[in-house]
Amino acid sequence: MILSGATLSPEFCIRYLIAPIIESNGTIRLMICPQTNANIISVLQFIAGRKFDFIRSSQEEIIAENQKYAAQRTDEIGAEVRKSDDADHTAIERVNSVISEALRMKASDIHLEPFEDFLAVRYRIDGILQEQSSIKKEMMPSFISRIKIISGLDIAEKRRPQDGRIRFQIEDRVVDIRVSVAPTDFGEKIVLRLLDKAGLRLDLNLLGFEDDDRRIFESKIRLSNGIILITGPTGSGKTTTLYAALNQIRSPEVNITTIEDPIEYNLPGINQMQIKPEINLTFASALRAILRQDPDVIMVGEIRDRETLDNALRASLTGHLVLSTLHTNSAVSSIARLIDLGAEPFLLSSSLRLVIAQRLVRLICPFCQGEVLDLNERTAALALGLNPENLFKRKGCPHCFHIGCRDRTAIYELLSIDEEISDMIMHMAGVNEILAFAKKRGMQTLRERGIELIKRGKTLPSEVWRESC
Repeated sequence: MILSGATLSPEFCIRYLIAPIIESNGTIRLMICPQTNANIISVLQFIAGRKFDFIRSSQEEIIAENQKYAAQRTDEIGAEVRKSDDADHTAIERVNSVISEALRMKASDIHLEPFEDFLAVRYRIDGILQEQSSIKKEMMPSFISRIKIISGLDIAEKRRPQDGRIRFQIEDRVVDIRVSVAPTDFGEKIVLRLLDKAGLRLDLNLLGFEDDDRRIFESKIRLSNGIILITGPTGSGKTTTLYAALNQIRSPEVNITTIEDPIEYNLPGINQMQIKPEINLTFASALRAILRQDPDVIMVGEIRDRETLDNALRASLTGHLVLSTLHTNSAVSSIARLIDLGAEPFLLSSSLRLVIAQRLVRLICPFCQGEVLDLNERTAALALGLNPENLFKRKGCPHCFHIGCRDRTAIYELLSIDEEISDMIMHMAGVNEILAFAKKRGMQTLRERGIELIKRGKTLPSEVWRESC
């Protein structure tokens, strides 16, 4: 029973022989009997800030009234618990459903975005965000709390970003999920990164390399020393290509160690290290430590600064093969980027072995491709110098979840560093000069690779235009 902010339990009221009665108009009357302590009446009137009207009753009537209230309150609490349990059960089912559906559609990320009246659910499928469903406003708190609980996050903390991890089991496989929570105007936005080993391609034959390029790549990753770089923006598949390369060369005779941020997939037979900047375990410091571990092959997640670059060059010149990534737009521009970071041209020319720039383009669904492009695709085709007539377009069918595209492939720009290009690097030749020489030697650009796929009916003009302009 609530009395002007004070909660009176049935046990309290029975002990002091009182029973507050709240009328329909909000008026409070107090049942008392001859055995009621007068002091407790004064205390209650002081708490309420007013005097009460009294109902003269017997001790038995007061006890019966309180017992009736206790039974009623027990029913109310039971109903609240059942309602809470039902809400929790619904949230669990909804979270499982959202993740399972994303895995079925082969999404790489789930975006949960709060707005004023609902929580939007979007899946990133083949690199493009697709809106799938929404969650009602009243279910948002339990839904978000469920995700935070299973990812080991603080459900009470809603002001600061948090990062967690989920191991989600579906049928006979376990999927790792990285969780990122960030506060926004209407609540917490959550992004789930789905790391599904079942969708990981570790076969170089499945990554989109032409036969000649694949043979060059395979020969370079079997060298005993030097640097091999994979370049491109975030989400272009660089890590997958590196994992496929490591998978190709791993064996009991080769000591392979990786430095990653984060470790996306665990590879059998390979030593993988997660950097931790908060304890000064960076790419550069980890690379220094690994050089004392007698490695044959080192994979550095990314060359970000001068120190990491210097250590990578030193490792490559002392008998180690170093594989890494760089954020540049083309293979040739990577050379200029490394020099900008502080690499001496004569050291770079003697250590660099191969640079691959890559992008991912969506493939037209083979079950629903058709001809006659829409205006957007015709415009992109003309911009690429193609005749838009008779090029394939997407339609949409159950096989591709009515998107029109299914799966992605990589387009590559492969710059193999031979004696001539090494000499050009040492003499600080310009990017355009090296590019012109490499094209004379047969190197194809990203756009040229993409145009070949368009002509073969594999991808769309808009895909190649977006990834190569």
